[in-house]
Amino acid sequence: MDLDLPGDVTRGLDRLRTVDAAAAEAIGATLERVIRAADALAWARDRLGRLAQAPTETAQLQALVDEAVTLTGAPEAWALTWAEAQAGSQVRALAGRGAGRTADGSWLVPSDISRSVLGRVARERRPAWSDDAMADARFLGADSVQALALRSVGCVPIGEHGALYLHDPSTPGRFTADARSRIAALCALAAELLPRTPMVAKRSSVKPIEGLVGDTPAMRELYSSVRAFAPMPWPVLILGETGTGKEAVAHAVHDLSGNPGPFVAVNAGTIDPELAESTLFGHERGAFTGAARARGGLVVEANQGTLFLDEVGELPGPVQTKLLRLLQEGVYRRVGADEERTFDGRVVAATHRAIGQLESGFRADLYHRLSACVVRTPPLRERLGDLPALVGHLLQRSAREVGIAEPQVAPDVLPALRTRSWPGNVRELDNALKGALARVAARGDGTLVATDLTPVVTALSPPDRTWPADLVAATERFQQQRVREALSASGGNRTRAAEALGVSRQWLHRLIARWDRGGPW
Repeated sequence: MDLDLPGDVTRGLDRLRTVDAAAAEAIGATLERVIRAADALAWARDRLGRLAQAPTETAQLQALVDEAVTLTGAPEAWALTWAEAQAGSQVRALAGRGAGRTADGSWLVPSDISRSVLGRVARERRPAWSDDAMADARFLGADSVQALALRSVGCVPIGEHGALYLHDPSTPGRFTADARSRIAALCALAAELLPRTPMVAKRSSVKPIEGLVGDTPAMRELYSSVRAFAPMPWPVLILGETGTGKEAVAHAVHDLSGNPGPFVAVNAGTIDPELAESTLFGHERGAFTGAARARGGLVVEANQGTLFLDEVGELPGPVQTKLLRLLQEGVYRRVGADEERTFDGRVVAATHRAIGQLESGFRADLYHRLSACVVRTPPLRERLGDLPALVGHLLQRSAREVGIAEPQVAPDVLPALRTRSWPGNVRELDNALKGALARVAARGDGTLVATDLTPVVTALSPPDRTWPADLVAATERFQQQRVREALSASGGNRTRAAEALGVSRQWLHRLIARWDRGGPW
């Protein structure tokens, strides 16, 4: 923005400069700051409406990120909020754009976020900007800045428990003074829209769903999405890690849809690829060797109901083509048949992996057709506040299965459970509690204590505190896991591993070198 001062003000400053140059410069600089601040506030207020209309906190953060990227052209940006909890600070909502965002929407913490820059902003609650962080004296001792070769970096607080992070890894001087002022103003206004405590303002408006357990912000957002999508006739795509309850969410979509037909579920990864088309769409008698009689297929079974395709990314290519036609036109053919049949039902699909990264490939047009309505099932580590309710629900269900009384839960159990990051999510928690329940039953005292969980929790997992610094430490552990997997898949070839990860070979070398200095990883 060109900060031209009004003519009479400029002439006055020129006259003052002949008498006191320092005073004229100081007054001129102050006037420029005032004009810049006024422009920034006006710009931010013009964009506040989009943030206010966003239905969830995550959507508000995404709108904030989008505005910041449009303004600055930064290739990578994230916004997140956190909340204080008994087990340490926890991520409350997270959104982003750029190479650090996973394709399936799971755990969006950016893989190359700087703990030094973000930590400073979290502590001091004031913006941190750098035209070239690699050469910035403030960060010369910061491993994350040097290892990641950061150039243009900006981080701005969003109230007391949030931050916006912008990064250009290759272009110094990306963020102008005008852009910095505008972003700071928008973040300040955005902070007034976001809840002071986790979703308190929205809690009463989100009803739980039978069969799903939890009341954390992540679960309330899931409930809201399911209730919004269930009455619609369009496909639903459920994204989430293994063990997060994707089938339970699919059941909820079916139950709330009002469709009179049955819920028919199949895991695409367990179907013989040679029989996948017949399994889904049916076949005529004699259509292939062994087809002694005609078969209707799962599509017929799910008519007027819901067909749930778990791990949909495992479907063979020819079956993907037929599924696309089913979704587009509502028609299909049995194997060996000439006539078309009509499907009057709902397709709900799910996957725990990024569809675009599956070895077998996945049709982009099918993905876009499936993803009319996307639901994300949050991992357990993002909803540790639900542990009390989950523990009670799972213990009650398991005790009922074996016909014993539900045990009392000792005070030391929940703190012990919070020390684990639960990579297997609710399924892992369920199995851990079943083992503990068996020990309680054998002991006969009716009380579950922390030592009953020792073999699966305490012995396997050190305490895992989070945020602000440890949240990024957890991110680094995630990075190491992804890098190990990529190196294993590439036979140790770092160039191919870098391509699979979507990063540069030089960046991967720097990262591995830093980890090697710290010992085995």
